[in-house]
Amino acid sequence: MAQSDSFTSRALRITFRLLANAFGPSGADTVTLTGLRVTADITQAQFPTGEIATLRIEGLSPDLMNRLSLAAPDPTSQSASEVLVETEEGTSPAALVFQGGVTLAYADYTNAPDVVFMVQAFSTALPNAMAATPTSFRGAVPVATVLATVARKAGLTLSCNGVGGTFHNPYLDGSPGQQLAYCMDMLPMRVNLGRGQLAVWPARMAGNAPLADLQAENSGALSASETSVVQQAVSVSSETGLIGYPSWSAGGLAVRMLFNPQVSFNSVISLQSRYQPAGWGAQSGPVTTGLWVVTQVRHSLQSETPHGAWFTDIVAQAFQEHTA
Repeated sequence: MAQSDSFTSRALRITFRLLANAFGPSGADTVTLTGLRVTADITQAQFPTGEIATLRIEGLSPDLMNRLSLAAPDPTSQSASEVLVETEEGTSPAALVFQGGVTLAYADYTNAPDVVFMVQAFSTALPNAMAATPTSFRGAVPVATVLATVARKAGLTLSCNGVGGTFHNPYLDGSPGQQLAYCMDMLPMRVNLGRGQLAVWPARMAGNAPLADLQAENSGALSASETSVVQQAVSVSSETGLIGYPSWSAGGLAVRMLFNPQVSFNSVISLQSRYQPAGWGAQSGPVTTGLWVVTQVRHSLQSETPHGAWFTDIVAQAFQEHTA
């Protein structure tokens, strides 16, 4: 079982960015918080769920809490704030683990004088609410071209990982989030929206059943990009941070490890464990040693807290290449 290194410095850096107005008389539109006691719960899943962050921040002044509270509410007015969460661990570069629109921000005086500032944010909040021009093309157009256009309208970059296919005379209206949903209706795919990026993958097989029967461009052997992903699978073992042993869950395989920012939705892990999870013997799929595709992620993080949480929990399904 992996043990945490108590001498490794760990911190959370929280940045609020107001999209339309300013924080305070200085005119600054960005507030960065460091050195505070913060509890962060961050989850990742398939769009439209996307990435969700719940933050509990201690040590803020009443004045700053009031300003940040006012920065929260209405994405439809394009005046909502955005929050970024970054981890700092030892000598490793800071890692961005969340970026999204704030939907709730308030000071909790329940245990006064110990006041905490509560924040809830969604990576999908702004893409789902912002106004956008329709996306339309005449004739046949690559799916990747349409997705890149939608991503730009949401202020995102596109990471297209082997999604092929063609749309014919597509016309997409509504917010960027709605336009993305239309694309998914026309061509099933795996989609993650978060941290400034729209990432897409073919809807291939996971576990023991195909997620979709795709057209020719998305079937058959692994694409070059997917082969690269497999080759770069994140190693998960007792030596690299695996805590305890994998366990069975309704969604596949449940694993807890020390926090690893490389593990995200639809990433591939190379799991090495001596034991199968309870109940897995009844399954017809592979044992726990091998490649698994991450379908759900939860980062539980605490800074400036003795023996605080610094974990990544995942649910994963067995990696299986799609066959026609």
